[in-house]
Amino acid sequence: MLVASPFVVAAVLNALLGLADRFHLYREHIAGYCFLFATPWAWLLDRDWFGGVQGRLAEALITYAVLLWIPALLYSSCLWILFRVLRRSPAPRLP
Repeated sequence: MLVASPFVVAAVLNALLGLADRFHLYREHIAGYCFLFATPWAWLLDRDWFGGVQGRLAEALITYAVLLWIPALLYSSCLWILFRVLRRSPAPRLP
């Protein structure tokens, strides 16, 4: 469950952004949380991997992927690796 939690956070932020956009609410607060969610991975994601994309829909999808879904995948992968390492490490033996 803990490994899937970054995807839950990304899904909730994605839904909130969609609702704010649909009802013409202020998206800045929710977008701030999206940037906060992606900030630890900015060094990796700020490379313009996708180049110059044409079209508003494609640009929006790539923006959501870079701000929400790719960081969720990276967070989840790091948690999975951490749990694998912790599970393999032997318990300390008492003398």
